[in-house]
Parts: sequence; structure tokens; C-alpha cells
Amino acid sequence: MSAFAFTARTKARKRAADVIYEADQRGMGRNPEVLRDLLRERRVVTAAQTPLPEYSLQIIEGVAERLHDIDTLLRQHAKVHGLDRMPAVDLAVLRVAVWELLVNEDDVPPLVVIDEAVSIVKSISTDDSPAFVNAVLDAIRRDLETPSWTRERVMDEPARPDEPDPDSGSEPARPDEPDPDSGSEADTQNPSFADVEKQHPSLADVENMNMDELDELLSDY
Repeated sequence: MSAFAFTARTKARKRAADVIYEADQRGMGRNPEVLRDLLRERRVVTAAQTPLPEYSLQIIEGVAERLHDIDTLLRQHAKVHGLDRMPAVDLAVLRVAVWELLVNEDDVPPLVVIDEAVSIVKSISTDDSPAFVNAVLDAIRRDLETPSWTRERVMDEPARPDEPDPDSGSEPARPDEPDPDSGSEADTQNPSFADVEKQHPSLADVENMNMDELDELLSDY
């Protein structure tokens, strides 16, 4: 970017901040329609007025469209009890800069946006304003450059050994439960065929019994 273009952009930002400041003095607050109404007035150029640069118009329209998002970011990072607690000039310049960070980063690098805002408040605001504006915008820049998924996504913890693997679709055998394939507990609770066979005499046993024993056996049935 040439020195002349840079200077022209600086003036465009300054004039946009002037209009946003005036809208705030008219009670804009959170109502962007006040800013849009003022912009319509500024578009009607008289002989005593200098037309707003095209980039100023773009900034003002953009701030009106994204006012809620811009002010939300400022409240989160300015660390003041209400936007009305900061100097009105600083607020106007910050709104311009945050719009550029939000929407126009492909055209203007974020660090250039911050340097421009600091330069403007140096010339028109308080001695404390440059450091304040720089800190707020740098915090917003870092916030915007962090992908949302790294701030919001919670990484899944690996399953503990005593918990089922959610991807396996089955639960591990509990150590205090019998292994269904081992047959150990089934043998103790349900007698096998061999056990039953031991409790009842076979045909060979019957043949070897005398008649008295056979009568006694049959009487049990």
C-alpha cells in the first residue's frame, strides 16, 4: 500500500469515527437506526460539506449492520462497566477498528487496523487512550484469530478400563461375574448328566440285585 493510500484510508477512518461519534451523541446506544439516519443526512452533500470518502461510507454502513456484534466484543474485552464509561471518542474509533477486524481483514491486516486506531486516538483523545485502545483491540484480534472449535469443543476422555468402550458396542466382563464360557458356576448350580446317572441304578446294577433289594427299590417309586 502506498503512503498516499495509507493516508487516505486514515482520513476515511477518522471521518467515519466522527459520524459514529455524532450518532452516539444523538442517543444511538444499541439502536443502529440512529446511525443509518445520520448517514442518510451526510449523503445529502451541500456546498459547505465535503463528501464522505467511499471507505467512510463502507465503514459506517458496516458498523450499523454489525453494531451488536461489535459492541459485544467491546464489552467482553474492554473490561469497563458499560460502554458509556469509556471516552466517547475512543468508543467511536474502536467501533471502526472492530468492524475492520471482523469484516475487512482480507483487505487490511489486523496489525495495521490497530496501528491506525492508536494513531487516531493519539491525535484526538486523552493521553491514556492509545494504550487502552491498543490493549482492547489486541485482545479482540487474538480472540478472533482463535478458531471457535478450540474454545468450545471438549475433547472426549479415553474410556477407563472398567468402563465400556463406546465404539465397541459391548461391555467388558466384570471381574466378580463368572465367565459364561468357563462352566464353573453352572456346574455347581445345575447337576450334569453324569451326576444324575450316579443317583439312579443302571440296568446292570438291577440285574445284580437280589429280589429283596429290587422290591425295596421299586417300593421307593
